Amino acid sequence: MTPSFACALSALKRVATIALAAAVLAGCASRPGPDALRVSLEEAPGTREVSMLIATTRARSDVPHEFYSSKRSEKLDFGSATISIPPSHEPGRIAWPSSPPGNPNTDFVVRQASYIDGNAAFQQQINRELAMRSGKEREAVLFIHGYNTRFSEGVFRLAQMAADAKEKRLPILFTWASAGYLTDYIYDTNSVAIARDGLEKVLIDLTNSSAQRITIVAHSLGNLLLLETLRQMELQGKGLLKNKKVTVVMASPDIDIDVFETMITSLGYRANPVFVLVSRDDRALRFSRRLAGGKARVGDVEDDERLTKLGIVVIDLTEVESQDSINHDKYAQLAQFGPQLVKALEQGKQNRSKQGIGGRLGNAGRSFTEFLGHTAKIVVSTPGSVSTRP
Repeated sequence: MTPSFACALSALKRVATIALAAAVLAGCASRPGPDALRVSLEEAPGTREVSMLIATTRARSDVPHEFYSSKRSEKLDFGSATISIPPSHEPGRIAWPSSPPGNPNTDFVVRQASYIDGNAAFQQQINRELAMRSGKEREAVLFIHGYNTRFSEGVFRLAQMAADAKEKRLPILFTWASAGYLTDYIYDTNSVAIARDGLEKVLIDLTNSSAQRITIVAHSLGNLLLLETLRQMELQGKGLLKNKKVTVVMASPDIDIDVFETMITSLGYRANPVFVLVSRDDRALRFSRRLAGGKARVGDVEDDERLTKLGIVVIDLTEVESQDSINHDKYAQLAQFGPQLVKALEQGKQNRSKQGIGGRLGNAGRSFTEFLGHTAKIVVSTPGSVSTRP
């Protein structure tokens, strides 16, 4: 290859990448400003409120109503927020206020946002919130957002999912220092590496709490953070997935498929199946794949069997119509089925049998499959099974 041709080819690749980035950016055009968390004192009939706890490796912001910036913090910080959900809310959607603090009749609005002073106070707040719940409601959901996500976006996304689930489980947001810009992929990837110790601390706090069940939901690049943290804990003899009360849901994982295979295998036995949500029309992962030299990401892998051989339950959302233009947030639409999914898992856990590296799948996977198999356009693949189509 001549130098001139190589330069031309390199330039062509840069143009193609920029064009793809522009297409993805077009799908993210409407975003909240830095004052999106301005508190509203206005009340409206028919609203619902979602209160959450927050743990973060972001630095506090000097900008009013922003609370946390995209800068990295050397230590964990904590907070809480309460979001009001309008009576007009549609599942899977976030109604951003056009002008903060917004109209509670039509918008998601912030009712309360504050810092929590230190890890001990955060642990106390977790147990206090759980104590206010009874029986099967004494559960926690930890959400880890993905790449190109601002602090307010993580808060409102978790509020949306918690509201759609219509459950009283305790929502907790782990937010790492994403720059919140599409062009800062490398910064975000480095922020993930920095956040591992912080996430490990939060996971240990949760498993030591009075929560009867912990569901970890990670999205996009947040799955790399989760997987690296789980591997870090495994190497330290603190394997989290051996804990029966922990379930992991990985939505649109932005992870190199080869890296994923190596890391998930290193985690060994799992007490519960790991669920991976994929979509082959995900434009954000297409962009990530291009940045990675064409290497497939887990969230858009074309061969389900490559994942099921690892003991993974694959939920294929390719045929599901997305509410976002880049098809990257389909996972948020499943939150409304939360109660049914929990029941399916509970029914399936009876008389489970150990299955190699997949840990205990057995009836849990089949029950999950039976439920989602009746949900239009969703395809489910489990270890040792073929895809189930409606």
